Amino acid sequence: MKIVRAAGDALELERARAFTEEQLPDRAWLHGALELAPLRERTELWQALEGERLLGLLGVQRGILPYTFVPLAARLPGVASALLERAPRPFATQVPARIASEVAAAGGQLVRVEELMVRFTHAPIPEPDPRVEALSDAAELSRFYGSRFSPVQLEFGPFYGARDAHGELASVGGVRFVTGRVAMLAHFETREDCRRQGLARAVVVALVRALESPGRWTALQVREGNVPARSLYASLGFRGGRRVWTYAFGAPGL
Repeated sequence: MKIVRAAGDALELERARAFTEEQLPDRAWLHGALELAPLRERTELWQALEGERLLGLLGVQRGILPYTFVPLAARLPGVASALLERAPRPFATQVPARIASEVAAAGGQLVRVEELMVRFTHAPIPEPDPRVEALSDAAELSRFYGSRFSPVQLEFGPFYGARDAHGELASVGGVRFVTGRVAMLAHFETREDCRRQGLARAVVVALVRALESPGRWTALQVREGNVPARSLYASLGFRGGRRVWTYAFGAPGL
């Protein structure tokens, strides 16, 4: 097995794209890194090869989250741990079930388990709620989210929000990225004093209506055990079944 840094030329990227197109839900982050220029600019790709066969792919992404994030995919035992040795610590990595045990054995500390939910069927979606609007003010979003938000996130896709009676943001949601095939919804948050008013549901609906198309799925991740959120997403046509594990290397509690 040989591990090389991807040069970024068309042939190497095409090989990587072909790999990520298999089992897309397992490799959504890598798919975004390969397809979107703003993500490619912030991602260093490494490939594990056996001759011409691509065994694994790792992307070191910086400047997107408050910590370095490493999307990872591997086909054979031993490939994931070998690729992880290339990633500079500290970092977090998110992986599907099939390589979770190998990542843990490589020294990863389990941070959280989430369920990936996808609207595969393009089920009917409610009409838009007039309380929801598109958001583009990075300063306002930074005040709402605090350190969890970086203005660079506006480069990857839209944010929508609903306000309270005083005009302050009450519920917000956005995306991690949007490609031609998948829109990964994320960043959902509702102020505690504004819950149970249908605002979170209205924000999800706005994002789905804005981003879903016959050729593009909308997907999101919900933390295991968050029954209210899972029920909300299920009522809007999202279906789960796949779980993803997030591990931290070198910085507990990322």
